[in-house]
Amino acid sequence: MRKIVIIGVLHAGLTPESELEEVLEKYGPDQLLIEIVEKDIIERKLDSYPPEMVFAYTWAKKKKVKVSGFDSKTRILKAGMTEEDNQKVVDDQKMLMKNYSWRDMNQMEYLRKLNTHSARNLIDPKKEEKRELEMVRNINTLMIKEGKILVITGCGHLNFFEKHIPSALFPFRHLNEKITVRFSWL
Repeated sequence: MRKIVIIGVLHAGLTPESELEEVLEKYGPDQLLIEIVEKDIIERKLDSYPPEMVFAYTWAKKKKVKVSGFDSKTRILKAGMTEEDNQKVVDDQKMLMKNYSWRDMNQMEYLRKLNTHSARNLIDPKKEEKRELEMVRNINTLMIKEGKILVITGCGHLNFFEKHIPSALFPFRHLNEKITVRFSWL
């Protein structure tokens, strides 16, 4: 039987490695899928990826867990937007999140706080949907047939993944619930 768990993290160094390691150890996956382009994993070109994704990759290699990348190379910035514009939005969002954790951002009520005017002006919705559809296709293609699969992705993708991977569990989505009962493999 295949079990899929999806965890949202924050990029830009906002997910502490010790906490991510705790989650990875807790779920003990047979396969780890991370938000890195598979070709870049094969070629070991990981320098441009968020630190939590590189950490998860390193953890999987050390633990001899099958690890694959599901990200898309699709660029989602609107025409005319630059990496500097992107960094400004990231900096603004960091300020908004200073009282919240990466686990909080798995929940809609907190994630909505990041949907600022500047963030909406930065991202092209059609390009974003194209990217996320490709990510879901990659996940479905890469998943092992049997076993525990843990998907680590940015929190901003959780709504899309929840709609398009309905069999997956999202344990931090509703932190007030006692979820561990639902996981027979913990």
